[in-house]
Amino acid sequence: MTMTSTSLNSILDADFFAARRGDHDAFARLVRATQRTVASVALAVTRDIQLSEDIAQETYLKAWHRLAAMNHPDSFLPWLRQVTRNQAIDHVRRRRHQELSLGDTDARITDAPHRGPGPEASLQNLEQSEMLARALDAIPDESREVLLLFYREGRSSRQVAQLLGLSDGAVRKRLQRARDVLHAGLLAEIGEVARSSAPGVAFTAIVTATLSTGPAKAGAVSATAATATAGKWVLGAIGSALAAVAIVLAAVVWEVRYYVIRARNPVERRELLHHGILFGVLMASFVGMLAWAKHQQWTFPTLLAVSAGYSLAIIAMGVRRHLIHRRHRPER
Repeated sequence: MTMTSTSLNSILDADFFAARRGDHDAFARLVRATQRTVASVALAVTRDIQLSEDIAQETYLKAWHRLAAMNHPDSFLPWLRQVTRNQAIDHVRRRRHQELSLGDTDARITDAPHRGPGPEASLQNLEQSEMLARALDAIPDESREVLLLFYREGRSSRQVAQLLGLSDGAVRKRLQRARDVLHAGLLAEIGEVARSSAPGVAFTAIVTATLSTGPAKAGAVSATAATATAGKWVLGAIGSALAAVAIVLAAVVWEVRYYVIRARNPVERRELLHHGILFGVLMASFVGMLAWAKHQQWTFPTLLAVSAGYSLAIIAMGVRRHLIHRRHRPER
């Protein structure tokens, strides 16, 4: 389905804020409206059809978790394009390191059995990818995204211009540069491969299923996207989470020390130490729970229920400490 400028804008306006509130159907419509752009941006960098779809899925998973930080629908597509380019460049760099270790041909042969339903389909996909890679290598970098989207969007330079944030004139110039390099027969082959490999309904379903099942089960659907997203979330969150835990534990240690110093006998001191350790574990786990809830996009009722449970536990710990003091209070 070719997306017109009007329909794309209407989808972004109608579904962006609903997706921000956690509506999977609204997000699926955003994916369907932009998936050809995202996959084409990745393909222009990687020259690998399967890898470009993996990167596109990874980008949408990241977008799902970052929607809350976006304030306007107009920022959604430019953000997708930039993140896709960055992730595609990272993948290419990692793949080059692998090819240096295994050899280019060995690496592609190793990957080929996993890229289709059988050996013949895998070989055909590999041949198409190699032809596409050679053709894209021959044209200027700035023309690759334009050329791929031009064929995937039904040969509409205006639509390509909107999807890539360019003017129609700039798109036409980049297309002409590609035509100047490639002969008509090869251009026709590229167009056919671009059209046949464009992500469709199945791609949208995979992304939506990934959102519904979570990172662990999503690995069975798209291991590359799920693993990369989970790993990058951990790297991004671990610093702030550790800092928060450190602050909480420092406060607990100071409080425990305050009461231990004032203990009336060794037994009370030992009980207060044990109490302080349990209290520290409880508070650290509470901070961890808050971080995990943000990552998993918990609903407000769920977060409220779990927080209420922690609050009751904290109150119980305070009562327990009071009872320790009371039991060791000297009789008059």
